[in-house]
Amino acid sequence: MSTAKKEPGLAMLVIVLALICLVVAALLGLVNQVTAPAIAANTEKTIQDSLKVVLPADSYEKVEYDGGDITLDTGTVVPVLAVYQAGEEGYVVETNSPNGFGGAIDMMAGINSAGEVTGLAIITHAETSGLGSKATDPEWQAQFAGATDIVSVTKDGGTIEAITGSTITSRAVCDGVNAARAVVEALG
Repeated sequence: MSTAKKEPGLAMLVIVLALICLVVAALLGLVNQVTAPAIAANTEKTIQDSLKVVLPADSYEKVEYDGGDITLDTGTVVPVLAVYQAGEEGYVVETNSPNGFGGAIDMMAGINSAGEVTGLAIITHAETSGLGSKATDPEWQAQFAGATDIVSVTKDGGTIEAITGSTITSRAVCDGVNAARAVVEALG
């Protein structure tokens, strides 16, 4: 009679690994189901708060916009996510400017009935903390207010002072504002 222990076979290792993966996947799915409503509510609250910041109005009505993505003179294609009519005040346009340094920048820009930019808000971004993330700074955003023409950074001949060390992010925000203006012009 042999007293040597039997080593677990390859099949047993595969079964154990598969069970671990199954448990982890189930836990991730459960966490996603539990947190999804809270994430959706927070996103909606951010959007509602941003609407009030970029173009104050008594009410906002989502407008059907079927003009598709906006192609700027620079060749950049900016997806239009949503358009809101802000009463008689003008429009708020949510865009997803694709060329931020850290990826796409989801933002809103308000355009009043005179065609002036009233404000902007960054909804989501993945920009570098302390550099590109300064695009969320209201002081930096204030330079867009009142713009009635295409905006661009000073390096490109425009009037927008780029964030130091974040010209790419600054250009992406300009693209989002320019796309919003194009949408409002198309809506008339």
